[in-house]
Amino acid sequence: MTFRITRIDDQRRTTLKVDGRLQADGLAEFERTCGDPSARLTLDLHGLRQADEASLALLRRLRAAGVTFEGLSAYLTLRLGPVSPE
Repeated sequence: MTFRITRIDDQRRTTLKVDGRLQADGLAEFERTCGDPSARLTLDLHGLRQADEASLALLRRLRAAGVTFEGLSAYLTLRLGPVSPE
């Protein structure tokens, strides 16, 4: 695994700080850590340096489920694509 997740809980929401490279071999662990995406979850992606196609697909699903993203780089924002209309 080439990433680190730091969990920050407060009264209103849970934030997961993701650092490193998110790749297919670590997605099961990442998804378990995210838990129920409908629960008030924020991903702090300031430290995310790289994401492969499988990781981008998971991030798209999380975003569609209502997870908030913070600090996503311009490059990864472009690779992630636009938010799909409901």
